[in-house]
Amino acid sequence: MSKIFFLFFLVYCFSFSRVALQTSSALEKSSFTKMVLVPAGPYLSGSDKFVDERPSGNIYLDAFFIDRFEVTQKEFKKVMNVNPSEFRGENLPVDRVDWYQARDYCNKSGKRLPTEAEWEKSARYGSESQYYWGEEADDSYAWHWDNSDRKTHPVGEKKPNKLGLYDIAGNVWEWTADWYDQNYYQNRSSRNPKSPFNGKHRVLRGGSFMDKVDGLRVTRRNWDLPSAKFKNFGFRCARNQNITSID
Repeated sequence: MSKIFFLFFLVYCFSFSRVALQTSSALEKSSFTKMVLVPAGPYLSGSDKFVDERPSGNIYLDAFFIDRFEVTQKEFKKVMNVNPSEFRGENLPVDRVDWYQARDYCNKSGKRLPTEAEWEKSARYGSESQYYWGEEADDSYAWHWDNSDRKTHPVGEKKPNKLGLYDIAGNVWEWTADWYDQNYYQNRSSRNPKSPFNGKHRVLRGGSFMDKVDGLRVTRRNWDLPSAKFKNFGFRCARNQNITSID
């Protein structure tokens, strides 16, 4: 009888351990299932429209992952135990978040903020038009001044870009890792460009619900103090390719 009980106990322990490992693996993986792989290769960066977007040219980036959606208030509160947003809703993008909070959230989630170059490649992804969907305004892709009712909206309601990223234009401006330099494009490397060494402002990209459609151009650069917190500032995270596999 004792042998049967012992065998039963061993089977139970093995099954419990396997379930625990599977659960742990699933939890670890779930943090990254909403990311998209951006393949290595060149993309067309910049434009000739404004001084800080010149010159345009091909930039090569190694492969990386980027969030499919802007970070939501539910996700941010789960990690940071606070929700600084003016507009409230679990699936709304977190807003009124400064650069430091965005960086810390990404780091605590095993990720990082995308570089400015990574952000632009992800948004453009094969397009060479002023908007990632074409040359003309199209309300089906983005929330902006004329269709947003002056507020943020739940992530993922508009059409994605060719890479499958949602709200990469409009809804909220997105913090990037880089310092802003008006002449950066004139001096950067054409392969995996790094942020300027220092500066006063950090770069934001993508436009927001408070911008006219022209503000959603894929090449438009915005900047602000890293301590700035506005109701149209949010972010998404990135991750190096060689860390883990992601669905």
